[in-house]
Amino acid sequence: MKIRSKQIGTKLTVNLDEVEDSSQVINTIQSCADGQCACSTDEYKKVQNMEIIPGKDSLLLNIEVKSGEVIDPNCISDCLTPENK
Repeated sequence: MKIRSKQIGTKLTVNLDEVEDSSQVINTIQSCADGQCACSTDEYKKVQNMEIIPGKDSLLLNIEVKSGEVIDPNCISDCLTPENK
């Protein structure tokens, strides 16, 4: 899976390409949004709102970050990379 992210102001866009099991990735993302991350991070506390847009072998995350916060893109990669599960 390829992960690219970019934050401009309070808008964070995460592109996930070459996703093999989108339902598993969506479940992982939703667990984090609910405060039950499988990885040891509290980055989810910085999220105001999140929209998940599925595509063919891809996912797009549109995340609104709380004012004054920046989400570490390494945390996203660490939590979504299968070998870290």
